[in-house]
Amino acid sequence: MINIDQYLVEKKEIINGALKKCQPVSGPPAVREAMNYSLEAGGKRLRPILAIATAETFDYYDDEVIDVACALELIHTYSLIHDDLPVMDDSSLRRGKPTCHVIYGEATALLAGDALLTLAFEVLSSYGLKTKGTDKALRIIAELSKAAGVTGMIGGQVLDLEAEGQILSITEIETISAMKTGSLLRASVLCGALAAEAGDRALKQLDRYASKIGTAFQIVDDLLDIESSPEELGKPTGADRDRYKSTFPALLGPDKARIKAESLYNEALEALDSLDQTTDLLSGLAHKLVYRTK
Repeated sequence: MINIDQYLVEKKEIINGALKKCQPVSGPPAVREAMNYSLEAGGKRLRPILAIATAETFDYYDDEVIDVACALELIHTYSLIHDDLPVMDDSSLRRGKPTCHVIYGEATALLAGDALLTLAFEVLSSYGLKTKGTDKALRIIAELSKAAGVTGMIGGQVLDLEAEGQILSITEIETISAMKTGSLLRASVLCGALAAEAGDRALKQLDRYASKIGTAFQIVDDLLDIESSPEELGKPTGADRDRYKSTFPALLGPDKARIKAESLYNEALEALDSLDQTTDLLSGLAHKLVYRTK
């Protein structure tokens, strides 16, 4: 029986160690310090852990996929730095610490985010050369580029900003969620699978699994924004309400939103059932994502 809590702790430690090795040792100190500050500010490392867990499902392990995991966290951290900027979500707290722009200024924070994004693809390129798996690395780069770009995370952020003060339909909220939050979670699973050379049939089912937990994750995020505290979450709460955002709880009510998240969780497990591999890790992580309290 897998102890998911212990697994998360162990993998987080491995990822944190690998991220330290990824950080640049040359270049202007100001931007390097800002990059390192945001990378080392904490975080659950859910996206890289999802990549590692998916790879392990296909018998590939840490040393074979750690660079892919690091690239995912570099992109996620870049997105948080930019999201927190005054021109975006204007947040002064992230992971329980002052946000990057509060400490280093807006210009340096912006450039630190850009540098982390660029570094992610440097890491993936080196991964392809190091493993002599350039074709595999190119597939991962293509998947991650799409997830982070205008049809994925960035596009979702644009739609989210445009939607402030608007009353959206549930379909519109689902679209924004799938792009802004779900795309990188989905890419985490698929990039782990690509690193492990999973077949097309498995990739299709993993895509379905990841898409379901991506939306469920956003619903839980929305619920925590209204039900939790800044001390528990490490970031301001009530932000969606203050910015007049349409969210799953706002449209459905908290109880129905929670039921929807649980339904998506069950659909994710159904997708895993069709795989030939043992999927205890992925099902356990899905449960952790959907039933988390912070």
